[in-house]
Amino acid sequence: MDRKKQGTNTTKHLLELAAFTGSLILCRVRVGDSCAPFGLASMAAAELTGIDPLFAGAGVVVGAFLSGEPLWGVMIAAAAFVLLTRLMKVVVGPVPSSARMLVFLLCEIAVLPFEMVLTWRSSAYALLALALSAVAVVLMQRCWTLLRHAGRLAVLQEKEQLMLSAFLGLLLLGMGDFAVGGISLPVILLDVYVLILVFTKGPEGLGEGILTAALLAFALEEGALLLGVTALCALMAALVSPYGRAYAVGAFLLTALVLAVFLGAEGETWRAGSALIACLVVLVLPREWMGRLELLFNSRLFGERNGAEAMDRWKRRMAAEVEEAARLCGALSGLFDEERGGDRFVVEWPLGAARRVCVGCEGRVLCQREEGDFDQAVLRLLSAYDRGEPVRPVSPMDSHCKFFREIMTSAYQSYNQAFVHEAGLRRAAEQNEYMNRQLNGVSAMLSLLAARLREDRWGDERVEGALLPYLMRRGFAPLFVDAYYPAGRLCLSIRLGPQGSENGAALASAVGRKLHRTMRLIDQRREGQETVFEMEALQGLTARMARISLPEDEESVCGDETGELRMPSGKVVYAVSDGMGSGEEASRESRAVEKELIYENVNRLLIARGEKEIYATLDAASIDLVTGEAEMVKFGAPPTCLIRGGNVRTLSGEALPCGIVDEARPYIRRIRLKQRDRLVFCTDGVYDLLGKDMEAELKKGSGQPLDRMAAALMAAAKGRGQRDDMTIMVVEVA
Repeated sequence: MDRKKQGTNTTKHLLELAAFTGSLILCRVRVGDSCAPFGLASMAAAELTGIDPLFAGAGVVVGAFLSGEPLWGVMIAAAAFVLLTRLMKVVVGPVPSSARMLVFLLCEIAVLPFEMVLTWRSSAYALLALALSAVAVVLMQRCWTLLRHAGRLAVLQEKEQLMLSAFLGLLLLGMGDFAVGGISLPVILLDVYVLILVFTKGPEGLGEGILTAALLAFALEEGALLLGVTALCALMAALVSPYGRAYAVGAFLLTALVLAVFLGAEGETWRAGSALIACLVVLVLPREWMGRLELLFNSRLFGERNGAEAMDRWKRRMAAEVEEAARLCGALSGLFDEERGGDRFVVEWPLGAARRVCVGCEGRVLCQREEGDFDQAVLRLLSAYDRGEPVRPVSPMDSHCKFFREIMTSAYQSYNQAFVHEAGLRRAAEQNEYMNRQLNGVSAMLSLLAARLREDRWGDERVEGALLPYLMRRGFAPLFVDAYYPAGRLCLSIRLGPQGSENGAALASAVGRKLHRTMRLIDQRREGQETVFEMEALQGLTARMARISLPEDEESVCGDETGELRMPSGKVVYAVSDGMGSGEEASRESRAVEKELIYENVNRLLIARGEKEIYATLDAASIDLVTGEAEMVKFGAPPTCLIRGGNVRTLSGEALPCGIVDEARPYIRRIRLKQRDRLVFCTDGVYDLLGKDMEAELKKGSGQPLDRMAAALMAAAKGRGQRDDMTIMVVEVA
């Protein structure tokens, strides 16, 4: 037998046992002296639900027989209903629910003469029992259906909870006089159910708990006292239920003990021991069970959580679509990758043109006996012509070649055409490289956006619900509070009405006291008669840096410079500068850039130095250690790599180096850094060697310490042949 079928059989047997037990207990509830309508109703409801009525009927018979006086009419009605429903299924087949309900009512009506005496009182009780039985069938059918599908239920609606509470109240009514050592089992079960309702629903659960207690009160001599005590204990527990399960249970137990002391002998029905046992049962229930019960009974919480899950699914789908767009942008960048063939056209075209002129010459076998020498001679003559020197045949050309003028004219025309063609190709290659960088930048931006869609929280109803009443008590007039978490940090948007205070500092201070965080006011603006305040929770980040440099000439100094500048405002600036060339002069220009670190003034600084062809690249990052916001600035610098969670993203931007033209402006990009993010800066000497392989090298060492990571990347670049000064700087926020 497979597991699925075995589980189905187990559920079936448990339902049959529950139907037997429920019918047995409910059969003890009488109307008048000889009527037990709820036991028969439980049997009929079980049959209508699909549970074998034989077990429920057996429960009715056993319950009726074990009562003080055997209820023969009830037993006859139960036996007749089970027999008739079985016979109808054999003879007719599947029978509609309405027909089975009619059979049940006819069986009950048929035995009324055996249960009543021909008096008005007895007749009234009999008719009341018949009406209660019909109503109870509808109620219990729904309850048995809920129990049958309990494993698949996500939430109970309000009417379903009321039905379940009424059904439980009837069961407790049947167990009303069951007690051991002065401890009432029905009262314990009632207290457990009331505590669960209060904890899961708060004050909204009071009505259902009181309904259950009211049904139980019918079976007890001091039922009114029990009902009042239960309602008061449940009310006190509901008031403190937002603080947690332990507070609710403590309030319930404390109220029960106080009432037991003050009521004295009159409160003998109320067992303080029963309350204590019920509180212990609720306290030892696993957290997972209580969470499941909270979702089952609290439809509002279920709706909120379901809405949050739906939003998370939407975010994941949106993130997947954005990632697909990023992948497509990355793939499109590959369409513009073309291998540049150098200056082959300015060589091939003139030589081809020269050979075509010589096709009709009989002496070409002598001039072009060594084809390579002839080609070199043509190229030398073209260079001489460009320099303005006289052009005459040179070896191995015939000194009296009658086609010499035509050879050189045709070769020079082809040379000029090839030069223009090469210039167009170079321009197209530069444009392709630009498109590649732009598409890679868009791909990186979309990847970052997809990561934020997956990671950011877009709302926090707990914070919003806690702040609204708190701010009202503090004299503010909040219309709404919006709490969200961009890049993992808490941000608030609070709108105050016309009567609200416009003191943003006081508002931020009040919010900080409630949330136990330091809040910083970001923005304050008026919208009509209302005021909107934007604020964020401050985060304490730290930043550290590791760097390594290698000069092109081991006996000289490195022309690259790195710098770190910490500011009192909680910001830190890291910069890498690569001066033109290498050696001491390039180092001097790089240090000049480092001293400024004021982005647009760097360009003016180098222009003002008045030296010819002096320029430097600048790659800088200004990091706000309070908010994690980083401003990336590039003056002609290679791309920067962001390492987050083992993934590498490339941050690139187009801008001229410093010191070339007055109009040079930096490329600026703002990003939000998180804990354990790393930024990897490098100069051209490193990036020109590694290129696209840089991301793969960084992934290999993403988990290494900063200095080892920088050293490993430097070793990978140097292994490809050093042609310039090389510098690597790795910055990590924590």
